[in-house]
Amino acid sequence: MRKIITILMALTVMVLASGSAFAHPPKNISATWDASGETLNVTAQHNVNDPNKHYILVMSIIEGNKQLVLKQYTKQGSSEGFSDSVILKGLKSGARLRIQLACNIMGSKEIEFTLP
Repeated sequence: MRKIITILMALTVMVLASGSAFAHPPKNISATWDASGETLNVTAQHNVNDPNKHYILVMSIIEGNKQLVLKQYTKQGSSEGFSDSVILKGLKSGARLRIQLACNIMGSKEIEFTLP
């Protein structure tokens, strides 16, 4: 009986560890600014098997101490990565933004972006 319990515990640990191995934060976040449309375009590499189950959950855009955008998602547009655009009215050239992306399973990544 003790041997069976040990085997079940080992299998449980292996299953939990393998789930975490497949979850990962986004990589290579990049942003571009379209001044004429006052639009920020954000992309990131986030390769997943099923973009309906494993996806970027939240995008947050912060200027200084003010949160400008907080968007939540229920799926990812493609299995290769994330992309979205947001209109940010009234920002001036030189504004410094922090862009944060968080995976729905595990991990997040943040970059700083200065408007040209």
